[in-house]
Amino acid sequence: MDIGQGETVVLIHGLGSKKESWVNQFNLSSNYRLIIPDLRGHGESEITNNISITNFAEDILSLLDSLNIKKAHFCGLSMGGLVVQEIYKQKKECVLSMVLSNTFSYAPSFLGQLTVMKGVKNLQLTSSDDYTTYTAKKCLYQKESTLIEAAKKMFLIRKEPYIVSALSAIQSNYLPILPFVKVPTLIIGGKYDEINPLINIYLTKGFLPKAELVIFDNCGHLPILEKKEEYNKLLDRFFRTNNRQGF
Repeated sequence: MDIGQGETVVLIHGLGSKKESWVNQFNLSSNYRLIIPDLRGHGESEITNNISITNFAEDILSLLDSLNIKKAHFCGLSMGGLVVQEIYKQKKECVLSMVLSNTFSYAPSFLGQLTVMKGVKNLQLTSSDDYTTYTAKKCLYQKESTLIEAAKKMFLIRKEPYIVSALSAIQSNYLPILPFVKVPTLIIGGKYDEINPLINIYLTKGFLPKAELVIFDNCGHLPILEKKEEYNKLLDRFFRTNNRQGF
């Protein structure tokens, strides 16, 4: 998706999700040009080979190059936050600012492996539809039927790409680059996030002491849904404060 005008903001979805998961942020297009891709193996993408965080980032950089976009703000949710960090690692000169939302920079291997293997086992034993319902509930603090249905629409889980993406995510470690980040960074967490606990948020913050930190109360893994109005105002304020002219 390529909507709106203004400074470019790239929105990157999470594991098993799709570009339409950002539907509640579409109104930001009144002030920004929003570039919202499907990662390979996700959404409408027909590319299912060579799935990795590294290749996700390369795909997005290639996309921006094809659109002649030299610099952009980047916002990634969950696994999308890893992709944002990888983009900075690969080509920091194109990054105006970063929003790392409900994500991590490093997950201890044994904890990450246990979590992923449990998810893989559950996914292999159930249908994609049942696993989507399970994931939607797990992502929410307020487990109300209307919110669950809205959350389910944010996902399109394909078993094989999902598993490969998850394994690549837990093998990531961006802690070594964080102390050298030179662009404004906003870290967002949900107080009751069952997918990405706050300890991961604070670990990233510890390596990025100058980053702004916002924790949403009464919120799980999807502030883009549960706290959509506050989330949008936060992004708008952050991007306005750190626009290209401010550097």
